[in-house]
Amino acid sequence: MTVIAGEPLTLHGLQFEVAAVSEQGPRAENQDAFSIDAFPESGMLAVADGMGGERSGRLAADTALEAVVGGEPIRSLDDARRIVRRADDAVARMAERRPEAHAGMGCALGFLSLVNRSGDGTGWIGAYIGDVRIISRSPDGVLRLESRDHTPAFARWEAGEISLDEIADAAGANRLQRAVGRGGEADVLWLPARPGWSWLVVSDGVSKVMRLDELGAVMSAGSARTGLEALRQKVQERGPDDNFTAVLVRALPDGVQAAPLHEQTLPIPGPLTPTPSAPPRAPQPKRGRAASIAAI
Repeated sequence: MTVIAGEPLTLHGLQFEVAAVSEQGPRAENQDAFSIDAFPESGMLAVADGMGGERSGRLAADTALEAVVGGEPIRSLDDARRIVRRADDAVARMAERRPEAHAGMGCALGFLSLVNRSGDGTGWIGAYIGDVRIISRSPDGVLRLESRDHTPAFARWEAGEISLDEIADAAGANRLQRAVGRGGEADVLWLPARPGWSWLVVSDGVSKVMRLDELGAVMSAGSARTGLEALRQKVQERGPDDNFTAVLVRALPDGVQAAPLHEQTLPIPGPLTPTPSAPPRAPQPKRGRAASIAAI
């Protein structure tokens, strides 16, 4: 599919642009799913990566997204936990009702919901489970991996045994220790939303192929749409071995107006390669903290 981009909009006093892309890759079916349609009304953005084989994975992803996007408004971290539990229950019940569903039916999930809370201001309440990643980029170019994969390979990186780039090829990279539909509990987060910041939610089909600094270049492209066009091309050039999905949202800097979609410049920018000053790998963080890296 081509990149889907919504019209620029103002929500909670900030102007946003949002885009998404999802590709089947070499698989027989695209078992990834995403939602950006609810963003103008509820501030919700979500990505689900199905598992379970055949059509069960896509069914799990669609079921989880329906439960999350169609649920009550999320106003707290506890709300985020509850809505993931609801999605988990919905996927488990779907598996019971569908005899053709694979016994391992489930999905990874990540979402961000924009809210305005008294005392905290405007920000994102998010949740994630499995290996869908959430990344932020500040106006000064600092990237943060805001989520952690629930896999043995990611735990090895947290322990300092391997680099961030080596996770994709490490033993246990594809073994989810938590998943929607299997009783897994989500981790939740609160992220301030300020002008000039960008946020990216990706399935592992993206994070297995592109480095964190390259994703930072995507997030700093001329628009959300051009950034995801560049991501799509780079993943395809490198030969994905999985479905791949990304949702990018940018809060425009104060005084900057997004161009209408028909005026946004295409085709995509040049190759995404780090400048000589950009570190090739993320530094090793202390356990439990997000990775941060200077963007190009």
